[in-house]
Amino acid sequence: MENSKVDNKAQVATATTTTGFNPDEVKVVKNVTLPLLKKEDDRPVYIKSIGAIYKGKQVNGKEADKMEPADLMNIVNLETGEEMQIICNAVMKSTFNEEYPDDSYIGKCFRVTQMKVEGKRYKNYSIAEIEV
Repeated sequence: MENSKVDNKAQVATATTTTGFNPDEVKVVKNVTLPLLKKEDDRPVYIKSIGAIYKGKQVNGKEADKMEPADLMNIVNLETGEEMQIICNAVMKSTFNEEYPDDSYIGKCFRVTQMKVEGKRYKNYSIAEIEV
């Protein structure tokens, strides 16, 4: 296994010298795909909104006809610095839209805590604007 690591480094070094390309010098211009930030009940996440809430794409599958596309927001996970997306359920979306008209939440940082509501299918949220 160690040999494959050494071989890969040798291949990169060879490619760099022959083509002039060095993967360590790559600058990302735009992340085309973003991972989803997983929310867990009663565990706060710290985010910075970098885009307005928008409708995701329709998903294909057995249950797709019954489900609306998810509402998503592009964010930065403040704990990791990674650009991600977060799913905004109806409660979260309406809170942001009511408290921050005209998408004025963009560029602001938040602590978001998802909470289970006993006997209900939906989740509630505690959302606090924070200063970093």
